[in-house]
Amino acid sequence: MSAVPPKVVSSFNVGIIGAGPTGLILAHLLSSHGIKTVLIDKETGPATEPRAVTIDDESLRIIQGTKVLPEILGSIVQGYGVHYYSWRKKLFAKIEPSSLEYGFSKRNAFRQQFLVKTLSDALKNDLCVQLLFNHELTSFSQTENMVTMELLSSKGVSKISVDYLIGCDGGHSKVRELLGVSLVGSSYSEKWLIVDLIGRKSKFKHTTTYCDPARPAIRLPGPESTLRYEFMLLKGESPEDVLNDKQLRRWIADIDPLDQNLEILRKVIYTFHARLASKWRDHHVFLAGDAAHLTPPFAGQGMNSGVRDVSNLAWKLAAVIKGAANNKLLSTYELERRPHAWSLIKMALRIGAFMQPKSIFGAFSTQSILKLICLFPPAKDYILQLKFKPKPKFVEGFFVSENKSNETATCGQLMPQPLLETSSGSVILLDEVLGNNFSFIKWINTPTPLSIKKLNIKELEVIRHDADFTEGYDSKLYYKDIEKVIGRVLDGSNAIGALLRPDRYICGFVRKGDNDLSKELKSLIAQFIH
Repeated sequence: MSAVPPKVVSSFNVGIIGAGPTGLILAHLLSSHGIKTVLIDKETGPATEPRAVTIDDESLRIIQGTKVLPEILGSIVQGYGVHYYSWRKKLFAKIEPSSLEYGFSKRNAFRQQFLVKTLSDALKNDLCVQLLFNHELTSFSQTENMVTMELLSSKGVSKISVDYLIGCDGGHSKVRELLGVSLVGSSYSEKWLIVDLIGRKSKFKHTTTYCDPARPAIRLPGPESTLRYEFMLLKGESPEDVLNDKQLRRWIADIDPLDQNLEILRKVIYTFHARLASKWRDHHVFLAGDAAHLTPPFAGQGMNSGVRDVSNLAWKLAAVIKGAANNKLLSTYELERRPHAWSLIKMALRIGAFMQPKSIFGAFSTQSILKLICLFPPAKDYILQLKFKPKPKFVEGFFVSENKSNETATCGQLMPQPLLETSSGSVILLDEVLGNNFSFIKWINTPTPLSIKKLNIKELEVIRHDADFTEGYDSKLYYKDIEKVIGRVLDGSNAIGALLRPDRYICGFVRKGDNDLSKELKSLIAQFIH
């Protein structure tokens, strides 16, 4: 007698495979739009391993759109830098960014296991999200309108149907495997050993990188007295050789004797990759995070790139599911994200090459050149403030294309997040005022374009940094541009207003003298938005 096939037990708007940071943040963002979501992971609960250790300003800004940011901020070391040491253990360069362009420090140390537990716990009472741990995706099938997943758990086989399926299930993605999508790029022969410890006494918060051809190494302090060491393995070294505790502690003592006897929490060997999935979408199925791209660890951008992916995808899924946008909007996801993800992979490779000199002569040459460059203040500032990191800016996608270049802000670039002042004298970050949908930032008492009114887009009226709240603006709710950032953005584009997407990228400008949106912006909206 043949087995009875499992019935479809429930349906959701979105199914997410993988409850790591990427999948969890996507679930939170979809919930903020009221999208019914199921989050599935084969493990019994949130991961307890300390994998990623760096979270950047863009990721914190994205998490700002959830309810868990205050709890997360209390558990991270904000604003840390990197100090580079030569093969002689002499300091020769520093990166200590102090800019708060997007509202947060550019580099922050965190514990991934705390992040995922916080995000997971916050979803337990979320009416829009169902968490399914201990459920493994075994197969799925697509029709014109939905995806049906088959899941295996301790209770047997079940089926769930979703409008869209998102694979956030890491470098060994089951979703990518079932799609038959390949990874394009390179894997590297160099292996690295990670050692996580706890109980450090040193209060020094910055990462130290040892660019020594004899054995490149990294020391990364973290929150709650945690500490990570990373050592590059040499040709011919076996895992048995390097995973020995006595050997590890000798290497650690050579860098900092105070760390030699700390408790070891975890030790693992990894090979780094620079690879992209050949495609990120197949009809109603998408890839995000490590399922879509594998980034070398040297720039601390692997997890952060995944968070950017879901920030881009979440509002587009919500708009299409709610009928506010057509399906073509989803085609802009890979179009926008793929080039930027690859630019960060290339940056990580350049940093890795710098960290791993092949000889003392090579180390001396590159390190001497960097020291010389840093004698020039503009070049030093470019390095010190991490300005070499690729800007969050799209090449093509859902924004008005402009021919001219504008370093302050252009369409398709992430809007800075300054502090604004209220009439009561308090200050607030820009995103706290905007909400999670489209918004239009403009100077107070300038006309609102008719198209903005029809689309019911949230307006934010601003006065200039040198204006006075008592200058007679009736009873309107407005804010002061105390950091002059909005002024630089609008004036730099000869604009009176800027239309922002829900992910805070600039969609287009309204120029001085315009009574309505430009033909280009109207055409863009008509093409994608209902």
